[in-house]
Amino acid sequence: MDASMPDSRKLYESQAQEQRNADGWHYADELATRGPALVRAADYLVRRADTEQSAHTERARVALARSSSGLRGAVPASPPAPPAPNAPVPGRSRS
Repeated sequence: MDASMPDSRKLYESQAQEQRNADGWHYADELATRGPALVRAADYLVRRADTEQSAHTERARVALARSSSGLRGAVPASPPAPPAPNAPVPGRSRS
């Protein structure tokens, strides 16, 4: 196409740039109109995330304190039960 119409590439690039700019102005106008609402929504979500993170951290800290304090007062494990009388000795056959 460049051979038949030497300036066609410049024409298409110019039209694409105009279309891009028109879209950009449309979205800039939308942002200007709705921007304050987006900022309020973002602030709300950030505060909510911080609150959830704080609650999660606090739950983890309490659980860790509870589990570590439980280990200090834990009853020691009981020794293994003695073998039953007449039990076969491991490693020996009955034959």
